[in-house]
Amino acid sequence: MSEGNRGVTSTIVKRLIGVLAAVALAIGLSAGVAKPAEAKGGVWNRVAKCESGGRWKINTGNGYYGGLQFSARTWRAYGGKKYGGQAHKASKSEQIAIARRVLAGQGAGAWGGCGRKAGLTKSSGNANRSAKPGSSSSSTKLTAKQKKAKAAKIKKLKATKVATVTKKTHTLKKLAKRYHVKGGWKAIYELNQGTVEKSAKKHLKHGTRIQLRA
Repeated sequence: MSEGNRGVTSTIVKRLIGVLAAVALAIGLSAGVAKPAEAKGGVWNRVAKCESGGRWKINTGNGYYGGLQFSARTWRAYGGKKYGGQAHKASKSEQIAIARRVLAGQGAGAWGGCGRKAGLTKSSGNANRSAKPGSSSSSTKLTAKQKKAKAAKIKKLKATKVATVTKKTHTLKKLAKRYHVKGGWKAIYELNQGTVEKSAKKHLKHGTRIQLRA
């Protein structure tokens, strides 16, 4: 090969190396940007992926249930029975709430190798002895627009005079709470005597029309 050809080849190689380095850097930067987003609230998904393949409704008969593989004893001890007889009968949000309680009481060691592999700590898992579904350890501030929308919704609910019973409002107590009825469930009962029983927790028939206000 002539000196001229060697010079051209060397230049091409150097340029190629530069391009590859730039690509590698770009990939590295994008990965660095993605990690925080992945870590944000995703630790329980990673634990579940390791414990159960991410199947939140799993029950293989091995004595452990749900996405995070709770034993029946642990599930009951931390209040899980409120959401389902066993963990796999509860929603994902409910399972995570109980997991946060367990995390506060027992630490990440409750999930052994899967906890370590997922990077689970009391901080990353939002440990809280009284955690509830859909809540987090840090408060979320609403924007002005969200506050306005929430206020409008509450105003509309407070003005509702007749409601139809749904799965979410299947007792007088739940109806009173949702529609902000002054006087609570007893006030609703007084308006619907003969249609409903005098009970705060008695299930109402789906689709029943209930008068909320006079």
